[in-house]
Amino acid sequence: MAVIIKKNEKVEHVVSLLCDNFSNDEFIARFREEYPNDWAKAEKEYLKHERKTKPGKSHPCPRPEQYLVNALNVWRKKK
Repeated sequence: MAVIIKKNEKVEHVVSLLCDNFSNDEFIARFREEYPNDWAKAEKEYLKHERKTKPGKSHPCPRPEQYLVNALNVWRKKK
């Protein structure tokens, strides 16, 4: 199940609000402003994986910031 529902549409909306040469940090900040509930879900999912993972092991769930950057990169490749 996807952490953020309609992720591509939300990424496109946030990109439309930013100037042409925006940074990943600007994108993340604007996404957090526009979709605070989705940001909270991404954080919650990451923390859930952190709690379940044994010490010294890793899990496939990226940090929320990286999750959004990955979503942005996927959206850019589709454009």
